[in-house]
Amino acid sequence: MLDVVFREADCRVRAGNAAENFAVMRHLSLNLPKSLKDTELSIRIRRMSAAWNKGFLLKVLEAHPDLG
Repeated sequence: MLDVVFREADCRVRAGNAAENFAVMRHLSLNLPKSLKDTELSIRIRRMSAAWNKGFLLKVLEAHPDLG
């Protein structure tokens, strides 16, 4: 799924720990919206809504048990 959503195979980040750091950020941006259980929106729409709407982003971050 990461390759489809983020085109992970095409990423050319190779210097130092950058590849690992980018992988962590990709996993977070994919998994955090999944932790929001009270909506019927698709993961794609949740990600876009979190990018465009600060209130929705806070809702997503607060829904994650490890970040609260």
